[in-house]
Amino acid sequence: MKLYPLKFEPALYEKVWGGRQLETRLGKALPPNQPIGESWEIYFKDRIANGDYRGQTLGELIAAHPIEMLDEEKSNGEFPLLIKFIDAQDWLSVQVHPDDALAMELEGQPRGKTECWYIIDAAPGAQLVYGFSEKTDAEDFRRLIESGHGKDVLQYVHVEPGDFIYVPAGTMHAIGPGIILYELQQTSDTTYRVYDWDRMGLDGKPRELHLEKALRCTHFDVKPRAKVDYKSGPFDQYLSVAQLIRAPYFSLERYSFHEATDAHDEVFVNMTVDPDDPEGRAYPHALSVIGGEFTLVSSEDRFEPLKISLGESVFMPSQIGEYRIDAAGGSELLMAYPEYGEVR
Repeated sequence: MKLYPLKFEPALYEKVWGGRQLETRLGKALPPNQPIGESWEIYFKDRIANGDYRGQTLGELIAAHPIEMLDEEKSNGEFPLLIKFIDAQDWLSVQVHPDDALAMELEGQPRGKTECWYIIDAAPGAQLVYGFSEKTDAEDFRRLIESGHGKDVLQYVHVEPGDFIYVPAGTMHAIGPGIILYELQQTSDTTYRVYDWDRMGLDGKPRELHLEKALRCTHFDVKPRAKVDYKSGPFDQYLSVAQLIRAPYFSLERYSFHEATDAHDEVFVNMTVDPDDPEGRAYPHALSVIGGEFTLVSSEDRFEPLKISLGESVFMPSQIGEYRIDAAGGSELLMAYPEYGEVR
């Protein structure tokens, strides 16, 4: 099997709260005159857009070559993550996601939806909803929602570019207007809305709410901490690395390049091997460009150099081998990879 970085045709979704910033800020080609809210960058149903496997879905290629693509016994033959860019020009609904057990009980689905967000851009004063501002329970919150006052007990959190938010299943949340973010999540689209800001959907009708199921899932924590503290440390003269999170289901790291790298300097290689794994097993991972541009170069000439630009994402098969990243100064990317079982 020929292994190389896989680009995809992202799935674009029109949303009542969407806009055009995925085009103007991240350079993505959007259909005209539509408020596009989500770009599903890496998803098992996305079609490959480059190389020998163009036109196949990620899921089809994994099914045909599970060892080369994943090389992980616990993966069950799938890449269990979904990566998105989101453009919120209005409030998303106030919503909650089930955990794995409740997703199976309520929907017959194999997994729930824990997610995290990296804030790429935010207008001055931009806010999120994250949990509750005062003590409440399911019955009290039901009454507040039904009387039109549910939003009064939510916690509103100001965010800025570079903030990182971890959203475990069961956390009541909403993304506010003026925010562009990267979302990493379990592969699930199960969402329970409890409030939609008294507006109509794209079809001119109110969007469906799911109050009873939402109340089954919700953790009624008062003023939970939304922003995750992280540190960015120097890797070498070119690069700083920040471990944003290592948690059940996924891990996420940010790579920031201070200056352009020399094509003859191996800035970092062997990216597929987990340094904490004594057996040196390789893991699949995904790269998403949130600033500047990069060129991926195989240290063993397994694939042709590939340029990835702002707003693009690539999937790196586990057995792709060592590679180098050449970067323009000021460039940034996010690297996501799945965590199988317990986090070490």
